[in-house]
Amino acid sequence: MDKLKQAVSDVLDTLLSVERQEDGTFSCEIYADYRDEMDDKTAIKLLRSEYPMQTFWEHLDEWYQDYQWELGDELEKEVRAKLTATDGPYPEGFSDEDDDRMLDTLHNLVYFKLPDEHFMKQSFHVNIMVDTGDGNVDYTLNSAYPCWYGKYGEPIDPKAGIAWLAKTQGYTRGRLKRALQEGDMADPKGFLQSMRVELANLSSAMSTVTFLVELTLEQLIELNRLIRLQDRNGVHYDARENPYCGYIIIDKSTETGLYDPWNGGGSVFEIQLEKDVKLPIKYIRSALPDGGDGHSVGSVYGMCGSAWTRGGVKTIHAPVKLAA
Repeated sequence: MDKLKQAVSDVLDTLLSVERQEDGTFSCEIYADYRDEMDDKTAIKLLRSEYPMQTFWEHLDEWYQDYQWELGDELEKEVRAKLTATDGPYPEGFSDEDDDRMLDTLHNLVYFKLPDEHFMKQSFHVNIMVDTGDGNVDYTLNSAYPCWYGKYGEPIDPKAGIAWLAKTQGYTRGRLKRALQEGDMADPKGFLQSMRVELANLSSAMSTVTFLVELTLEQLIELNRLIRLQDRNGVHYDARENPYCGYIIIDKSTETGLYDPWNGGGSVFEIQLEKDVKLPIKYIRSALPDGGDGHSVGSVYGMCGSAWTRGGVKTIHAPVKLAA
């Protein structure tokens, strides 16, 4: 190590604002203000990008660029003052060449640690929308009787999201159909009765099974990475033909309902789950912050934040092997 680089390194070792790393470089940590947050639009843009983590670091670097310059200037002044002090290695100052070398050395030795964890742990209100094959027919298969769009006695298509959801709760399509034929009711109890009320109050012919959960940015990036695996062998219009992409476990306390994000409507979001839901990721249409896929649930219903269940997603399980 040449004399100048050694001198800069020795000075950095005396400073409390930087920390020596194993490779001989020094880190200067930048802390986020507790009010620093990523807005929903930025998060949605990030999640839709081809390389979410690269986009994340680009945003982070941009947000804290001015602060990095400010800290860099302060660090330069502090190092320069110690090097050129009367008891320092360069008491007579630097030549122009050494001054340039000193700056280059400082820039090569010191890097700034951006507050990535602060943003990765930030929570978002997320709508997980389901496509179990009904997306290929504009989600009209969920508008079964007693919905105004359905007809009494008509069978429930096996591709319908409500049929899939009933199966996760231990009910067959036949049992669901018989329950729905009993029509609307007051004060429903349990999955079947609440499904009757949900369909009786459905305002749209198009609706997707939707779960309202709260996820961190870190969880969102991972979940959307797995969702993109749906298209690894080409685009399938019937979601049932998507390859295996892992699964998530949704807590039974999660707000669940039928929602129309295209027109901004739906039902009452009062489907009562009796069991946790194991949702194959191949069946997830989207998992984005509210408003990322059509009209915002919050704006349509005027819901408060507590409607999105904290810890609603209990598990995100990635596939061990990417089978075709």
